[in-house]
Amino acid sequence: MKVFTAQEFIDKLKWLTTLPNVYYSGTYWGRLNNKGQWRWDCVISVKCLLWGFKNDKNALRGGAVYKSNGVADFTCNGAVEKYCTDVSTDFSHLVPGEYLCMKGTKYNHTGIYLGNGQVFEDTTGWGVNRAIISTINNKGERFYNGKRNLKWTYHGKLIYIDYPDQPEPINQVKIWQSKMNEQWNCGLAVDGSFGPMSTKEANKHQLYYGVKAPIMVKWLQTRLKELGYELAVDGSFGPDTRKKVKDAQKKFHISVDGYVGPATYKALTE
Repeated sequence: MKVFTAQEFIDKLKWLTTLPNVYYSGTYWGRLNNKGQWRWDCVISVKCLLWGFKNDKNALRGGAVYKSNGVADFTCNGAVEKYCTDVSTDFSHLVPGEYLCMKGTKYNHTGIYLGNGQVFEDTTGWGVNRAIISTINNKGERFYNGKRNLKWTYHGKLIYIDYPDQPEPINQVKIWQSKMNEQWNCGLAVDGSFGPMSTKEANKHQLYYGVKAPIMVKWLQTRLKELGYELAVDGSFGPDTRKKVKDAQKKFHISVDGYVGPATYKALTE
């Protein structure tokens, strides 16, 4: 039985992050405390939605009914073993609504991919104790406000969700934003939009001959290769990389100076 479409599931997860009375607790599930707050942990927040949570303070567990809608009582890392399909450790392509976990590590944690490089999770990470929207890069690494904390190891499609046939298209701006956050903790929203904040950080963190920024230089070299320029992806901005940057700038009809600033970053991500 499919409980939600992927988009319905995503919308409900985003709704949870807006509720001021939802906070993290590893002790109880779906019960109000004397402050009128729902006490959840990461996986319970996901199961409660699938079990029918409505934020109804007059109903036990907010309207969620244990094991309703045919949804099992799965564990954080156990879900990918029994209740997910297309399970993978490759995070270069994610489908919105997919289940994330940290199986194979000492941590038990659950998240749901929302699309656009964003993840729903109910967590104590980064000093928060509530449901938040964090970000993810193509290695499965977690970020919140630009700070990295652990990583996801597996993802898969929950059997209770109706997923679209087509995967989310690759957005080069989101990849660039994730890499900028990884290299310099920029705090960029991974939203796929090259807006004012992205432009500001692009100007602040330019790439040039001899720069020491291996993560971003590897991104640059990888992107140039994708566009048909042959060069080594070694994280070192040497003479060959500078030449290929100038070749690309000439093709893009922008200033040919070998410096990768806002105009060149933007051209490379379009």
